[in-house]
Amino acid sequence: MTATPETTARARPVWTDLPAAVRAGIEARLGAPVTGWTSHDGGYSQGLASTLRTDLGAAFVKAVSTEHEFTVGLYRQEAERAAVLGAGVPAPRLRWITEVSADDGHDWVVLAFDAVPGRAPAQPWREDELRAVLDLAVEVGEQEVAAGALPAVESELPAQLVGRLAAERPAGLGSYDPWLAEHLDRLATMELEAPSAVAGDRLVHGDLRGDNAVLVERGPLRGLAVDWAYAGRGAAFCDLVGMLPAVQVEGGPTPEEALGLRPLPAGTDEDAVAAYLAALTGYFVHSSLQPPVPGIPHLRAFQRAQGEACVAWLRRRLA
Repeated sequence: MTATPETTARARPVWTDLPAAVRAGIEARLGAPVTGWTSHDGGYSQGLASTLRTDLGAAFVKAVSTEHEFTVGLYRQEAERAAVLGAGVPAPRLRWITEVSADDGHDWVVLAFDAVPGRAPAQPWREDELRAVLDLAVEVGEQEVAAGALPAVESELPAQLVGRLAAERPAGLGSYDPWLAEHLDRLATMELEAPSAVAGDRLVHGDLRGDNAVLVERGPLRGLAVDWAYAGRGAAFCDLVGMLPAVQVEGGPTPEEALGLRPLPAGTDEDAVAAYLAALTGYFVHSSLQPPVPGIPHLRAFQRAQGEACVAWLRRRLA
């Protein structure tokens, strides 16, 4: 198993860190003063992620300053996509999005969702919790999505990053398994098939991992998916395949062992899976070689670990 990357250095603000004007704006939308809060410190953004409690009830609130331009874009995108999710989707309901001005000249983008009485999966993974999140990935993929309701997954795939690695041969490539560099041309050809491989009419979360799942124990253990910024319309297998490298990195089984617990949806084309995996490999490897992202110092290490897991999985599949 790959060691879990260090996650203690990320700077996620808590309720008391927010500017007074931002806290006042959030309380105005909640309709009551905040009487208590719990920060949820997992994940990979610079924003607040807290359950805020008031005398009127609780809400899960995300907030980020416009100084973090990329994350602000994701929050706005998540609000647009979460708003169209049907009632049957295993996800907390989006309540509202607002923007609040702070005295420092920055605006803050704030999203509020229904609070869920659940918890994050443990790391390293426990088998019962892993089964619940694997089932969640399959459940998401069982939801049909009307054409035009969400972007097509194939339109948002990383743009041929294996091909870029093959053309540029960056210095950091040599720190990966030499098998990768030796097979880049073959993988780049496979990657060209990824857009057609992921096309479909099913719901795709697009970023499903342990930190984007909440476990609810009212009755049988069940997972709910959060953070829907990358939601799209595509193939039913995408989320199950896409989460398995992170599962291994987070102390879980290899992808093949995980699929022994929850197989791919019936009728899944194995060549389509391989093409999608090639695209994922290109994304994680290429991203891991980029400069650190401000406020998320551990992101590149996590991408590196997933890249290594993808390379190992591809190597086994193509042996």
